[in-house]
Amino acid sequence: MSYYNSFGSQSCLKDEKFEVIAIPDFVDIALAGNEDSDEAMYYLLHKRLRRQLEQRYKVLQHLLYDDFEDIVEDFFLYLREGEKGSNRYPYQSLRRIKKKEAFEKWLLNTFRNYLTNRVEVEERVYYTDMTEEMNIAGQSVTMDDELKLNVVSQLIAYTHQVSCPRLRFIFLRILLSVLNKQKAISDREMAEALGMTHIAYRVTAYRMKRSVDDLRTRLLHGEEFRLDEKHQEMARQINDDFTNLYPTLFQYYIETIEKLDKSTAVKHLRQQYLDERGFAVHEPDAGFPIRVGIPAFWGKLNRCIIIQ
Repeated sequence: MSYYNSFGSQSCLKDEKFEVIAIPDFVDIALAGNEDSDEAMYYLLHKRLRRQLEQRYKVLQHLLYDDFEDIVEDFFLYLREGEKGSNRYPYQSLRRIKKKEAFEKWLLNTFRNYLTNRVEVEERVYYTDMTEEMNIAGQSVTMDDELKLNVVSQLIAYTHQVSCPRLRFIFLRILLSVLNKQKAISDREMAEALGMTHIAYRVTAYRMKRSVDDLRTRLLHGEEFRLDEKHQEMARQINDDFTNLYPTLFQYYIETIEKLDKSTAVKHLRQQYLDERGFAVHEPDAGFPIRVGIPAFWGKLNRCIIIQ
Protein backbone atom coordinates (compact mmCIF):
# COMPACT_ATOMS: atom_id res chain seq x y z
CA MET A 1 0.00 0.00 0.00
CA SER A 2 2.76 2.38 -0.97
CA TYR A 3 1.97 5.43 -3.08
CA TYR A 4 5.20 7.35 -3.25
CA ASN A 5 6.60 6.59 -6.76
CA SER A 6 8.38 9.68 -8.11
CA PHE A 7 7.23 12.13 -5.43
CA GLY A 8 9.59 11.37 -2.57
CA SER A 9 11.86 14.39 -2.91
CA GLN A 10 11.19 18.01 -2.11
CA SER A 11 10.67 20.49 -4.93
CA CYS A 12 9.10 23.92 -5.18
CA LEU A 13 6.88 25.39 -7.84
CA LYS A 14 8.85 28.01 -9.77
CA ASP A 15 6.13 30.11 -11.40
CA GLU A 16 8.55 32.05 -13.53
CA LYS A 17 9.50 28.82 -15.29
CA PHE A 18 6.05 28.64 -16.92
CA GLU A 19 5.03 32.27 -17.40
CA VAL A 20 6.19 32.56 -21.00
CA ILE A 21 5.36 29.04 -22.17
CA ALA A 22 2.84 28.82 -25.01
CA ILE A 23 -0.19 26.56 -24.59
CA PRO A 24 0.93 23.93 -27.16
CA ASP A 25 4.13 23.55 -25.15
CA PHE A 26 2.10 23.06 -21.97
CA VAL A 27 0.46 20.03 -23.59
CA ASP A 28 3.84 18.55 -24.51
CA ILE A 29 5.14 19.06 -20.97
CA ALA A 30 2.03 17.49 -19.45
CA LEU A 31 2.31 14.43 -21.67
CA ALA A 32 5.95 13.92 -20.71
CA GLY A 33 4.78 12.27 -17.46
CA ASN A 34 7.50 13.66 -15.18
CA GLU A 35 7.67 16.16 -12.29
CA ASP A 36 7.55 19.11 -14.70
CA SER A 37 4.21 17.74 -15.97
CA ASP A 38 2.64 18.15 -12.53
CA GLU A 39 4.21 21.55 -11.89
CA ALA A 40 3.10 22.91 -15.26
CA MET A 41 -0.49 21.76 -14.81
CA TYR A 42 -0.51 23.00 -11.23
CA TYR A 43 0.65 26.43 -12.39
CA LEU A 44 -1.90 26.49 -15.18
CA LEU A 45 -4.83 25.76 -12.85
CA HIS A 46 -3.78 27.90 -9.89
CA LYS A 47 -2.33 30.90 -11.73
CA ARG A 48 -3.01 31.22 -15.41
CA LEU A 49 -6.62 29.98 -15.52
CA ARG A 50 -7.65 30.76 -11.97
CA ARG A 51 -10.12 33.56 -12.84
CA GLN A 52 -11.93 31.50 -15.50
CA LEU A 53 -12.12 28.48 -13.19
CA GLU A 54 -13.53 30.64 -10.39
CA GLN A 55 -16.25 31.94 -12.72
CA ARG A 56 -17.38 28.40 -13.50
CA TYR A 57 -17.23 27.45 -9.82
CA LYS A 58 -19.40 30.39 -8.75
CA VAL A 59 -22.26 29.23 -10.99
CA LEU A 60 -22.55 26.00 -8.97
CA GLN A 61 -21.05 27.18 -5.69
CA HIS A 62 -24.33 26.93 -3.76
CA LEU A 63 -24.63 23.23 -4.72
CA LEU A 64 -21.11 22.19 -3.69
CA TYR A 65 -19.81 21.33 -0.22
CA ASP A 66 -16.15 22.26 -0.77
CA ASP A 67 -14.58 25.64 -1.38
CA PHE A 68 -12.88 26.64 -4.60
CA GLU A 69 -9.30 25.83 -3.59
CA ASP A 70 -10.18 22.28 -2.50
CA ILE A 71 -12.12 21.61 -5.67
CA VAL A 72 -9.30 22.85 -7.91
CA GLU A 73 -6.94 20.51 -6.01
CA ASP A 74 -9.32 17.61 -6.60
CA PHE A 75 -9.68 18.55 -10.28
CA PHE A 76 -5.91 18.51 -10.65
CA LEU A 77 -5.86 14.99 -9.18
CA TYR A 78 -8.77 13.95 -11.38
CA LEU A 79 -6.77 14.96 -14.44
CA ARG A 80 -3.66 13.28 -13.14
CA GLU A 81 -5.23 10.03 -11.92
CA GLY A 82 -8.17 9.56 -14.27
CA GLU A 83 -11.77 9.05 -13.20
CA LYS A 84 -11.05 5.63 -11.69
CA GLY A 85 -7.31 6.01 -11.37
CA SER A 86 -6.87 3.76 -14.41
CA ASN A 87 -4.68 6.04 -16.57
CA ARG A 88 -1.23 4.60 -16.88
CA TYR A 89 0.39 7.98 -17.46
CA PRO A 90 -0.48 11.46 -16.14
CA TYR A 91 -2.93 13.46 -18.26
CA GLN A 92 -3.36 10.63 -20.76
CA SER A 93 -6.70 12.10 -21.75
CA LEU A 94 -4.86 15.07 -23.28
CA ARG A 95 -4.01 12.83 -26.22
CA ARG A 96 -7.59 13.30 -27.43
CA ILE A 97 -6.93 16.97 -28.17
CA LYS A 98 -6.55 17.49 -31.91
CA LYS A 99 -5.48 21.13 -31.71
CA LYS A 100 -3.08 21.94 -28.89
CA GLU A 101 -4.00 25.62 -29.19
CA ALA A 102 -7.48 24.66 -27.95
CA PHE A 103 -6.10 23.14 -24.76
CA GLU A 104 -7.21 25.95 -22.45
CA LYS A 105 -10.75 25.82 -23.83
CA TRP A 106 -10.79 22.03 -23.45
CA LEU A 107 -9.52 22.34 -19.88
CA LEU A 108 -12.17 24.90 -18.91
CA ASN A 109 -14.94 22.79 -20.46
CA THR A 110 -13.62 19.72 -18.67
CA PHE A 111 -13.70 21.64 -15.36
CA ARG A 112 -17.30 22.68 -15.99
CA ASN A 113 -18.28 19.06 -16.66
CA TYR A 114 -16.33 17.95 -13.60
CA LEU A 115 -18.27 20.40 -11.41
CA THR A 116 -21.60 19.25 -12.86
CA ASN A 117 -20.77 15.61 -12.22
CA ARG A 118 -19.60 16.44 -8.71
CA VAL A 119 -22.89 18.17 -7.94
CA GLU A 120 -24.74 15.05 -9.06
CA VAL A 121 -22.56 12.82 -6.88
CA GLU A 122 -22.98 15.05 -3.84
CA GLU A 123 -26.74 15.17 -4.36
CA ARG A 124 -26.79 11.36 -4.33
CA VAL A 125 -24.81 11.35 -1.09
CA TYR A 126 -27.25 13.82 0.42
CA TYR A 127 -30.18 11.69 -0.73
CA THR A 128 -28.59 8.62 0.82
CA ASP A 129 -28.07 10.51 4.07
CA MET A 130 -31.74 11.48 4.10
CA THR A 131 -33.23 8.11 3.19
CA GLU A 132 -30.65 6.05 5.07
CA GLU A 133 -31.05 3.26 2.55
CA MET A 134 -28.65 1.20 0.50
CA ASN A 135 -28.93 -1.54 -2.10
CA ILE A 136 -27.45 -4.96 -1.40
CA ALA A 137 -28.04 -7.83 -3.85
CA GLY A 138 -30.93 -5.93 -5.40
CA GLN A 139 -32.74 -5.37 -2.10
CA SER A 140 -33.38 -2.01 -0.49
CA VAL A 141 -32.11 -2.15 3.08
CA THR A 142 -32.74 0.51 5.70
CA MET A 143 -29.51 1.49 7.43
CA ASP A 144 -29.98 1.90 11.15
CA ASP A 145 -27.42 3.46 13.45
CA GLU A 146 -26.22 0.03 14.61
CA LEU A 147 -25.21 -0.95 11.07
CA LYS A 148 -23.53 2.40 10.44
CA LEU A 149 -21.65 2.15 13.73
CA ASN A 150 -20.40 -1.32 12.90
CA VAL A 151 -19.19 -0.20 9.46
CA VAL A 152 -17.45 2.90 10.85
CA SER A 153 -15.70 1.07 13.70
CA GLN A 154 -14.50 -1.75 11.43
CA LEU A 155 -13.47 0.70 8.71
CA ILE A 156 -11.38 2.91 10.98
CA ALA A 157 -9.74 -0.02 12.78
CA TYR A 158 -8.92 -1.95 9.60
CA THR A 159 -7.56 1.07 7.72
CA HIS A 160 -5.42 1.87 10.76
CA GLN A 161 -4.17 -1.73 10.85
CA VAL A 162 -3.13 -2.10 7.20
CA SER A 163 -1.61 1.36 6.68
CA CYS A 164 2.02 2.31 7.16
CA PRO A 165 2.66 5.10 9.73
CA ARG A 166 2.64 7.92 7.16
CA LEU A 167 -0.61 6.78 5.55
CA ARG A 168 -2.09 6.13 8.99
CA PHE A 169 -1.17 9.67 10.04
CA ILE A 170 -2.77 11.19 6.93
CA PHE A 171 -5.91 9.05 7.40
CA LEU A 172 -6.34 10.10 11.03
CA ARG A 173 -5.62 13.73 10.13
CA ILE A 174 -8.40 13.58 7.53
CA LEU A 175 -10.87 12.16 10.07
CA LEU A 176 -9.96 14.70 12.73
CA SER A 177 -10.34 17.52 10.20
CA VAL A 178 -13.77 16.17 9.23
CA LEU A 179 -14.81 16.19 12.87
CA ASN A 180 -13.23 19.44 13.97
CA LYS A 181 -13.02 21.48 10.75
CA GLN A 182 -9.82 22.90 12.17
CA LYS A 183 -7.30 23.70 9.44
CA ALA A 184 -4.60 25.30 11.50
CA ILE A 185 -1.83 23.70 9.44
CA SER A 186 -2.15 23.75 5.68
CA ASP A 187 -1.58 20.64 3.56
CA ARG A 188 1.46 22.34 2.06
CA GLU A 189 3.12 22.88 5.45
CA MET A 190 2.25 19.37 6.62
CA ALA A 191 3.65 17.90 3.41
CA GLU A 192 6.93 19.72 4.01
CA ALA A 193 7.11 18.41 7.58
CA LEU A 194 6.55 14.86 6.28
CA GLY A 195 9.30 15.26 3.69
CA MET A 196 6.85 15.22 0.76
CA THR A 197 5.97 17.65 -2.00
CA HIS A 198 2.57 19.28 -1.76
CA ILE A 199 1.48 17.43 -4.88
CA ALA A 200 2.63 14.11 -3.40
CA TYR A 201 0.62 14.77 -0.24
CA ARG A 202 -2.53 15.57 -2.22
CA VAL A 203 -2.11 12.46 -4.37
CA THR A 204 -1.63 10.31 -1.27
CA ALA A 205 -4.70 11.74 0.48
CA TYR A 206 -6.72 11.27 -2.70
CA ARG A 207 -5.73 7.62 -3.00
CA MET A 208 -6.34 7.08 0.70
CA LYS A 209 -9.91 8.34 0.29
CA ARG A 210 -10.39 6.07 -2.70
CA SER A 211 -9.17 3.09 -0.66
CA VAL A 212 -11.47 3.99 2.25
CA ASP A 213 -14.42 4.25 -0.14
CA ASP A 214 -13.66 0.77 -1.47
CA LEU A 215 -13.37 -0.69 2.04
CA ARG A 216 -16.64 0.94 3.08
CA THR A 217 -18.43 -0.57 0.07
CA ARG A 218 -17.07 -4.03 0.90
CA LEU A 219 -18.26 -3.74 4.50
CA LEU A 220 -21.72 -2.62 3.39
CA HIS A 221 -21.93 -5.72 1.23
CA GLY A 222 -21.32 -7.98 4.20
CA GLU A 223 -17.57 -8.61 4.01
CA GLU A 224 -15.79 -9.15 7.31
CA PHE A 225 -12.26 -7.80 7.70
CA ARG A 226 -9.66 -9.74 9.65
CA LEU A 227 -8.55 -7.61 12.58
CA ASP A 228 -5.69 -8.50 14.91
CA GLU A 229 -6.23 -8.35 18.66
CA LYS A 230 -5.09 -4.73 19.01
CA HIS A 231 -7.40 -3.46 16.29
CA GLN A 232 -10.31 -5.60 17.45
CA GLU A 233 -10.00 -3.67 20.70
CA MET A 234 -9.86 -0.40 18.75
CA ALA A 235 -13.07 -1.30 16.91
CA ARG A 236 -14.76 -2.26 20.19
CA GLN A 237 -13.70 1.00 21.81
CA ILE A 238 -15.14 3.03 18.92
CA ASN A 239 -18.33 0.97 18.91
CA ASP A 240 -18.90 1.07 22.68
CA ASP A 241 -18.08 4.76 23.21
CA PHE A 242 -18.76 6.45 19.88
CA THR A 243 -19.72 9.81 21.37
CA ASN A 244 -16.07 10.11 22.43
CA LEU A 245 -14.72 9.25 18.98
CA TYR A 246 -12.72 12.47 18.78
CA PRO A 247 -10.47 11.89 21.82
CA THR A 248 -10.10 8.24 20.80
CA LEU A 249 -8.86 9.17 17.32
CA PHE A 250 -6.71 11.96 18.73
CA GLN A 251 -4.99 9.46 21.03
CA TYR A 252 -4.14 7.22 18.04
CA TYR A 253 -3.08 10.32 16.07
CA ILE A 254 -0.51 11.26 18.73
CA GLU A 255 0.73 7.65 18.96
CA THR A 256 1.13 7.54 15.18
CA ILE A 257 3.24 10.71 15.15
CA GLU A 258 5.77 8.91 17.35
CA LYS A 259 6.17 6.22 14.67
CA LEU A 260 6.77 8.62 11.77
CA ASP A 261 10.20 8.92 10.21
CA LYS A 262 9.64 12.68 10.34
CA SER A 263 8.08 12.73 13.82
CA THR A 264 10.46 15.44 15.04
CA ALA A 265 9.48 17.78 12.18
CA VAL A 266 5.75 17.14 12.71
CA LYS A 267 5.96 17.69 16.47
CA HIS A 268 8.00 20.86 15.91
CA LEU A 269 5.33 22.15 13.52
CA ARG A 270 2.55 21.40 16.02
CA GLN A 271 4.52 23.12 18.79
CA GLN A 272 5.08 26.14 16.56
CA TYR A 273 1.33 26.53 16.14
CA LEU A 274 0.77 26.02 19.85
CA ASP A 275 3.24 28.81 20.62
CA GLU A 276 1.75 31.15 18.00
CA ARG A 277 -1.96 30.47 18.45
CA GLY A 278 -2.35 28.95 21.88
CA PHE A 279 -3.67 25.55 20.85
CA ALA A 280 -2.23 22.32 19.52
CA VAL A 281 -3.26 21.28 16.06
CA HIS A 282 -6.39 19.11 16.01
CA GLU A 283 -6.62 19.13 19.79
CA PRO A 284 -10.18 20.11 20.81
CA ASP A 285 -10.87 22.97 23.16
CA ALA A 286 -11.27 21.41 26.61
CA GLY A 287 -14.20 23.71 27.33
CA PHE A 288 -16.11 22.49 24.29
CA PRO A 289 -15.64 18.71 23.99
CA ILE A 290 -16.67 17.30 20.63
CA ARG A 291 -19.53 14.81 21.03
CA VAL A 292 -20.16 12.84 17.87
CA GLY A 293 -23.45 11.35 16.72
CA ILE A 294 -23.33 8.43 14.29
CA PRO A 295 -25.83 9.89 11.72
CA ALA A 296 -23.89 13.18 11.53
CA PHE A 297 -20.52 11.44 11.28
CA TRP A 298 -21.83 9.00 8.68
CA GLY A 299 -22.91 11.90 6.48
CA LYS A 300 -19.57 13.70 6.92
CA LEU A 301 -17.63 10.52 6.16
CA ASN A 302 -19.59 9.92 2.96
CA ARG A 303 -18.97 13.47 1.77
CA CYS A 304 -15.30 13.31 2.77
CA ILE A 305 -14.58 10.36 0.48
CA ILE A 306 -16.29 11.80 -2.59
CA ILE A 307 -13.43 11.56 -5.05
CA GLN A 308 -15.18 11.62 -8.41
